[in-house]
Amino acid sequence: MLRIVIDGPRDPFYNMAIDEAIMLSREKANYNTLRLYMWSPSGVSLGRSQNAKNSVYIEKIKELGFKLVRRPTGGGALLHPEDYEITYSVVLSLDNEIARMSVDESASEIAKGILYALQILGENVNIRGLGDKEKHNLCYLRSGSSDVVIAGRKISGSAQVRDDKALLQHGTLLLKFEPETWLKVIKAPGVTEDFLKDRIAGLFEFIDIGISDILEALVKGFTKALNEDRVFTSSLTSNEVQLANRLYREKYSSERWNLLGIQ
Repeated sequence: MLRIVIDGPRDPFYNMAIDEAIMLSREKANYNTLRLYMWSPSGVSLGRSQNAKNSVYIEKIKELGFKLVRRPTGGGALLHPEDYEITYSVVLSLDNEIARMSVDESASEIAKGILYALQILGENVNIRGLGDKEKHNLCYLRSGSSDVVIAGRKISGSAQVRDDKALLQHGTLLLKFEPETWLKVIKAPGVTEDFLKDRIAGLFEFIDIGISDILEALVKGFTKALNEDRVFTSSLTSNEVQLANRLYREKYSSERWNLLGIQ
């Protein structure tokens, strides 16, 4: 059974707190969860093990009114632009068939939700590791099994984490890509705007469409990718809200976590 949570734009700290709260609550639920959300204000997220000072321009992020948050998952740094990205998180029980796959295999299977959604919208897309093996600070330049590629350029990537009860994967669907802003906040030595334009794309370059239509396609795409025949739409449970609020206060709004990765 799959629960769909269509969320609005939220504070970057709270977005990560909610994703982790859903994962930590999975053992007590009898359903998996797909959450679709956006960001307000814009966020810059770090991978779980990244060095903040070496990876992003901390003062510039503050100057622009963005928020820096460390994800519970791995990977590199990302800009989550307000109004111009839809993010998904998928939480699965480890009993799920996809969760029993390797990380690379499961990441690719889950990312088919983006693939199917874009196909529903009439776009020609595929999944392949597009980026480099080098561990770039900027996540979209890294190669991953779950890279979704449109016109030879990456439009979606993802990262995953597991504990002993559940799997959490969250990923992005870029709607508009502005490389100049990315390079203002993420350290990418030697990388130019033109280089990024050749490698990364936003959906609005290819189609004029509203957010509600994209969300509808994403729900259909992930329902197919996750092979779920029983689907319902709901909000977070009261326990998830309480846990998310605690994680927000004690972890994700803490510079100790966001800058140093220490809880």
